[in-house]
Amino acid sequence: MKKTAIALLLIFPIALMAQKEIKPSISKAEKALKAGKFDEAKSIIDVTVANQEFMVDKKGQPSKNAAKAWYLKGLIYAGIDTTKEVKFKSLEAEPYKVAVEAFNKSKEIGKGEISYFANDLGLPLLNTQLESSLAQSYLNVSLKAYQEEKDYKKALQYMERVVYFIPNDTSMLMNAGVYFAPSAEEYDKAIDYIGKYHAKGGKNADAYIQLYSIYRDKKKDNEKALVVAKEMIAKYPNNTEFPKYELDIYIKMGKLAEAKALMEKNAKANPTDVESRFYLGVISNEMKDPIEAKKWFNEALKVDPNHYEAYASLADMSYKEVRAIREERNEIGTSKDSDVKKRQELFMKIESKLKESVPYWEKCETLKPNEESVLYGLLSVYGDLANYDEATYNPKLDKLKKKMKALKLEVD
Repeated sequence: MKKTAIALLLIFPIALMAQKEIKPSISKAEKALKAGKFDEAKSIIDVTVANQEFMVDKKGQPSKNAAKAWYLKGLIYAGIDTTKEVKFKSLEAEPYKVAVEAFNKSKEIGKGEISYFANDLGLPLLNTQLESSLAQSYLNVSLKAYQEEKDYKKALQYMERVVYFIPNDTSMLMNAGVYFAPSAEEYDKAIDYIGKYHAKGGKNADAYIQLYSIYRDKKKDNEKALVVAKEMIAKYPNNTEFPKYELDIYIKMGKLAEAKALMEKNAKANPTDVESRFYLGVISNEMKDPIEAKKWFNEALKVDPNHYEAYASLADMSYKEVRAIREERNEIGTSKDSDVKKRQELFMKIESKLKESVPYWEKCETLKPNEESVLYGLLSVYGDLANYDEATYNPKLDKLKKKMKALKLEVD
């Protein structure tokens, strides 16, 4: 019993001597950090920033080394956050959060200090150099999560850390706002980052396109989408695609008059702008003005004789007119001679409209030979005309059916 007690008495003082007291020291914390000893560096810096004597001067203001100490704490905790050494990961539950708080404290105290540390040659290491290095570490994780892991939430999380360290880098702001945040379905963050991208002078038009898409499709805010569309046109006046975004919103909002005015302006400004002429046809058709619609579709064809959509629109309009006449005819009885006469007139009018429609359908088939909707449309037109002229249209009908069967389309 006595021997055990003596042994414990001998060991205990030695153990106490082995537990050296940690004293505040920026230099020792920095040395441990450079050696990759994050546990040691953390212990020293935590004691350092917690030491009132070290961090506060006699006037109660931050000491001359306070900003440097906080900055070093930020570096150490960011190092813990980015290290691949598993044994250091458990040193702190949220190392990035602690690092940001430390960096913010340092900047608040330091007020514009550009360098706190030197390299092995004694040359100053700019804070921006250190921050760029940390940003690169976070960027590597972010890109891997985005490209390989397809974990878009994680990718955005680490991209936001990149942007924290290099907030003026427009390429990173664009990554965050245009790609990473939308992929993570963080649309408010996307809007915020795109705003910062523009504020920093970012010029890539994709940022506006993404912003427009978010407001239009995700936020369902057509008014803001319209504002973005107008900004796009003002910023990139030579881009002929962007007026379509404004047009799209006008149509979506039912503002057809505004949409028409916009396209008329574009058509007048550019005599070779086929799209504005085509859309004027679409808008006029929506406004129940078929004469105006046909005029603009034909104007589009004058600019581009192979504009498929214009031909398809004319084909569709003409066949709808046929159906309307047929419905009118079906409403008329046969009990009166005048009704019979009217029905015959409409019967012949249907033939005339069908013949007017044929060239449009045939041109569509020439431009898109295997387009299913075109082939079925042409089948209907040929079938109707065969009622008037079997000799001419039955051979066309047979040839078309043979082609459609070869394409495995259902044909009677």
